[in-house]
Amino acid sequence: MDWQGLIDRIKARWLLAAWCVFGVVVLGVKASLDQTAAKYPDIAVRAGDAVYLIPRDMVDNDSLRIDLMRLAGCWDARESGLLPVAKPLADCGETQSMRLAFAAKDLGPDAEIGLRGKPLPLIFWPDYAPPGDHLPQLVDAWAGRGEWVGRKVILRADWQLFRVETPKSPWVHLLSHEPMKGDEAELERTYAGRCYRPEAASDAGITCTFVLRIGAKAAIEFSLGPDEMLSFVPIRDGLMAKTASWHKPLLADAH
Repeated sequence: MDWQGLIDRIKARWLLAAWCVFGVVVLGVKASLDQTAAKYPDIAVRAGDAVYLIPRDMVDNDSLRIDLMRLAGCWDARESGLLPVAKPLADCGETQSMRLAFAAKDLGPDAEIGLRGKPLPLIFWPDYAPPGDHLPQLVDAWAGRGEWVGRKVILRADWQLFRVETPKSPWVHLLSHEPMKGDEAELERTYAGRCYRPEAASDAGITCTFVLRIGAKAAIEFSLGPDEMLSFVPIRDGLMAKTASWHKPLLADAH
């Protein structure tokens, strides 16, 4: 009798049975998460002491990432999650973000024309911090070090932003306010994005990534290409008006 063959067949059957059980459990967890999510038309995202109720139909449907975050309990503040230990895998914490798509028509007619009717992709950050390499560059630019010697600070009144720029660099740093002390902490608080100019002496072909602060910690980030830059003001105004309706001071007020 082939005992080894018999043992191998038994092992294979046990593995198949275990895999089937695992599949049933996964499907059950998925069904439970979907049933919970279906109760709300929006997603409640905590940002410090506030909560933002973001319309569910705006969220980029990255289903695997969303399911992981819901499983860990860091997707919707009204869901406790089924497996909190999954938070490191689910991108929870300070780096947590939410990818959204804003319908151009919802931002007003001028913005819709500037976007040519296309949805505007953006990122919602509950606890925004500038990208790691941007802040050191901004600190050097503000201090006028290296290629930033002789840099200029220009108020772009229609943008309601200050530009830190020099003909020696294609990068233009954006600030929401003119810093008083100019230390790293203040520059981080006033950081409003940056632009890239192919022609350092002019704005021809300029592209920008903007950061709009919509709360004490929360911000939205989006990029505009050369053909969309002229519509920044109506796009900004439309975004600020729409996102203002998301904000709730306390989770208890959400529903």
